[in-house]
Amino acid sequence: MKKVLVISILFLSSLGISAQRQNNFEKIKALKTAYITDKVGLTSKEAEVFWPVYNKFERELYQLKVKSRRKLMQEIKSKGGVNQLTETEADILLQRYKKLNENIFLKEQEKIRALEKVLDAKKLLKLYRAEETFKKELLNKLKQRRIQGN
Repeated sequence: MKKVLVISILFLSSLGISAQRQNNFEKIKALKTAYITDKVGLTSKEAEVFWPVYNKFERELYQLKVKSRRKLMQEIKSKGGVNQLTETEADILLQRYKKLNENIFLKEQEKIRALEKVLDAKKLLKLYRAEETFKKELLNKLKQRRIQGN
């Protein structure tokens, strides 16, 4: 009975942490959407067309940048780290890494071509600047929280 209770508590607490992370992710996504909409100066008509295209590419790029890279790094770790790889294994993994970066670049180019059909050049340049400034501001806020929390 105690085991079931302990397992239940651990399971429920892990769900709470997972839900909190998801909630934080959703908050950040909402803040980013508002920030970009404001900084780029999207009209409601532009936003209606822009956001589905933008979000589609963001999901695809997330898969490549985060999940695929994480998988590759976990594979290296599972083999005992870079120092434990044979030269052949390292070369194979390096080739996969290069291919992954090439795919990311191609997806970014595809994103630009798709967004050029939705926004003019000035607004696209504002978009790229807004993405960068949002990232910097978010990282600065996270740093400040860590400093204040410690």
